Amino acid sequence: MAKERGRVKGTSFRLPRVSADAGVVRPQPIGQILHAMTLFSHRALGPALALSLASIAAACASTSGNTAGGPGDPDASPRPTAAPTSTSPTPDAGPDGGLPSGDDADGDGLSDALEAKIAAEYLPFFSIHPGDKCATHGLVYRIAPHPKEPKRIMMWVDALFEKDCGANGHPGDDEVFGVVIDPTKPAPAGILAVRAISHQNTPCQHITTCGSCGGLAACSTGARNGAQYPVVYASKDKHGSYSVLGTCSDLICDFGGCALAPKADTAPSLNVGEPTKPLVKNLTTEGFVTAANGWTEATLMNFDPWKAGNFGGAGDVSKDLVDDAFVVDTTACP
Repeated sequence: MAKERGRVKGTSFRLPRVSADAGVVRPQPIGQILHAMTLFSHRALGPALALSLASIAAACASTSGNTAGGPGDPDASPRPTAAPTSTSPTPDAGPDGGLPSGDDADGDGLSDALEAKIAAEYLPFFSIHPGDKCATHGLVYRIAPHPKEPKRIMMWVDALFEKDCGANGHPGDDEVFGVVIDPTKPAPAGILAVRAISHQNTPCQHITTCGSCGGLAACSTGARNGAQYPVVYASKDKHGSYSVLGTCSDLICDFGGCALAPKADTAPSLNVGEPTKPLVKNLTTEGFVTAANGWTEATLMNFDPWKAGNFGGAGDVSKDLVDDAFVVDTTACP
């Protein structure tokens, strides 16, 4: 806004300035006002009245402490600004707070570094039966925030085998288990619950859940990373997944049962990301389903885990990795 001026007998003085950006009247420093008043009164009112008026104005200025550049000077004080926006984590902040951060290639809110840490440290002891006759396999997994408990993390693990060599066998085999993780607790204590569903959506289906709290059955354990980890069992030749050993005893569906392996599984594992931002589109070019890893079934080569369709004669991996049936409610856990 242009400055406005008043003029008396050739002497100018400034009116209070209006700040266009703040929308408020900003008065001039008191020194400038006193000077203008003195000139105005001296010329318009005469020397005697001017002296009296100047004395009164000076006394007011002294009482208020508004000297130019001093504490009462509006030009010396900062303009009012909007209150700063807090960047502190809210009580509902996700599990990434205070943990490894950085790039998030799959866009799920968890950093790549955190997901790598979760996979390395919180994967249960995966037990392949020592007598399994078709044990060539690997693990693909998805790690994401728990869909109902934002402080916790879900890990879906799909064990992919080259074949099911039990009764009514077929090329390709997929068996899934889910893990609920509290990333604020070190592994394995941070593994709150494990759920396995063997032969899902078939007459042989068995759902087994174990955990460390909330009234869940205790998990059996095996030594991994120098500690006792919850065990997920794969049945002999059929590879049905179980988190409770006593349930793996079906003579028809899982003949041969389950057993604790001498050591934890060391098969290849691969983070496949999210369905909207996949990290993997070809299990062969990623070095997973390859001849070098012992795979010979041609129909399984170049398989895309996020493309709808069955893994050989087994199930749909893209559906396995988003299946809420593997999500365990751990709200009762501290």
